[in-house]
Order: sequence, then C-alpha cells, then structure tokens
Amino acid sequence: MTQYKNRRRKLIISTLQWKMILSVIGLIIGVSFILATALFFIFKSKISILSVSEEVINQFFSDSMLPVVITAVILFAISFWAVVLISHKIYGPLYRFGLYLKKLRNGEITEELQFRKHDAVNGLKEIYNDLRGAFEKTLKYDYKEMISIFTELQNILDKVHDKQLKDEELSQSLQTVCDRIANALDVTSEVID
Repeated sequence: MTQYKNRRRKLIISTLQWKMILSVIGLIIGVSFILATALFFIFKSKISILSVSEEVINQFFSDSMLPVVITAVILFAISFWAVVLISHKIYGPLYRFGLYLKKLRNGEITEELQFRKHDAVNGLKEIYNDLRGAFEKTLKYDYKEMISIFTELQNILDKVHDKQLKDEELSQSLQTVCDRIANALDVTSEVID
C-alpha cells in the first residue's frame, strides 16, 4: 500500500501522459492568447470611439496588465492540475491493464480486473475479465496433463511395437487417451468460440 501512497502526485505512464498534458495545456494557452489578443484589439478600437486620450488608454492597460497576468498564471496552474487528474483517469487504468496483461502473458492467473468508479476506460474491464476467464479454462488442462497424456500414448505405442498388447487392450488404452484429449479439446474449443 505504501507504494501507492503518493501515486496521484506522479505521472503513471510518463511519456504518453506528458504528451497528452502538454498538448492540452498548449491548446489552452493558444486559445487563451488568441482570445486575449482579440479582446485587446476590440477593446482598444471601441474605447477610441469614446474620445478618451491615448494616455488614459495606456494607463488603463498598464494598470490592468498585472491582474490579468496573475489570473492567467493561476488559471494555468489550475488547468495543469486538472489535466493531470484527467490523464490519471485514462493512464491509471491503462497502466493497471498492462500489468494484468503481462501477468496473463506469463501464464499467471490474475484476479478480476477492477477500475475505480470514475475511470475513463471501464469498458476494458469486461473484455479483460472475459479473456481471463477463457484463459483460466484452458489452463485447467495444463502442461503436466498433456505430458501425462503423451507419456501414456508413448507407452501404448512401445507396447504395440513390442507386441505386448492384445487388440482389445490396445483399443481400450487408445480410447482412454482419446477421451482425455477430447476433453482438453472441448475446453479449448469452448474458449475459442
């Protein structure tokens, strides 16, 4: 639990998350700059109609520049924090999903994948859990079972080669092996379907 203590303060998938954060923040800054510039020129052209001197206009803009810059910095910081939190709702579940897939790829059985209530990629949960269930079914007939089946088949073939088995014993032994293989194939075909 201690490894997750400060995880909200850190980036989860740093390269991808940084790209997203920088793109969104760049978009916010670009739109803000365009709007501020447009408002400046519109306001300057409209105030000249009121026949106010150029000195008063310049004084007004210089007096209002500091509060606008401070507000912009505060809004930028809030926007950055909001984008990081939003990106956590995307990249946090993707990171967890990746860890589960790595475990599954290594043949480990994992518990069902759970996301937080407000995570953005909840649809992945059902897909993964279905895949995990299917994978778990196929693991019931694991490697040891297959070795056992093939060892038994090899023993039967050796006995046939040495002519130690009668036709009825051979038929019964082969039928037992075929039944075991059929069960394994049934489970596998259910998973594939």
